[in-house]
Amino acid sequence: MKKKIIAFAIALILFISLYYANKIMVASYPYVREIKENSLTDNVKDYKTTQSEHFIVRYTMPDEKYVSLALEIAEKHYDSVTKDLDYKPPGKTVIIMYHDPEKMNTDFSLAKGDTAMGLYLNGVISIVSPELWISPTEDLEKVFEHDGPIVHEFAHLVVDDIARGNYPVWFTEGIALLEEYRENGFVWGEGVTGDKPYSLKELTYNFNQLDETLAYKRSFEIVKAISDKYGMQSIRDILKYLGRGLSLSESFYKVTGQDLEKFIDSVK
Repeated sequence: MKKKIIAFAIALILFISLYYANKIMVASYPYVREIKENSLTDNVKDYKTTQSEHFIVRYTMPDEKYVSLALEIAEKHYDSVTKDLDYKPPGKTVIIMYHDPEKMNTDFSLAKGDTAMGLYLNGVISIVSPELWISPTEDLEKVFEHDGPIVHEFAHLVVDDIARGNYPVWFTEGIALLEEYRENGFVWGEGVTGDKPYSLKELTYNFNQLDETLAYKRSFEIVKAISDKYGMQSIRDILKYLGRGLSLSESFYKVTGQDLEKFIDSVK
């Protein structure tokens, strides 16, 4: 009996420790992120700066001709994305436009050999100059808006703000892809199929080891299914619970009364 009491006490202490550790993490997250954000912007302190109502673009001279378009796209989608997620960032969002993708990867700690058109990290958005990925024969404005990373990365920032860093990668990717779909009609991985849809455990614990296209596609399908069944308000409420330190499964249950793993298994 004594051993059982000790085991119970240890389990209770661990539970309480984990519970409060998560509460402390979300409470301190904005302050920690601000320090890291300043470090990112310090990396481009020599870049030129242009601002709009809600955004600041940092850039080098070769990309000056693209800055007004980047700001136009960002402002065009600002109201609808913030309305969708019921949150407006308190300050202006920094977008760094890189003409050197390797510098972007270094500044944003992307693994060597990886490539990205845009990244979000610690309150800052980075994008690769459209000159480096849009062909001169293409419609620059149309392609930059429809296929570019601005809406996607801004959605990541809003999610990060609300949830205070407390979310699995697949969930924020699913929300960002849902916003792209709602804003531009962009469907990630359309027509691509896999042998078996990824499970909650696979997405949560092995996301970066999964097939990228299928992992992102699955994330989008799940988040869209949540929105379709329970409405966008459910996404907003889940994010708010995450921001209070609850897990995603706990937040989903609070909002829907359903088990997240079972719901995901039902999404085909």
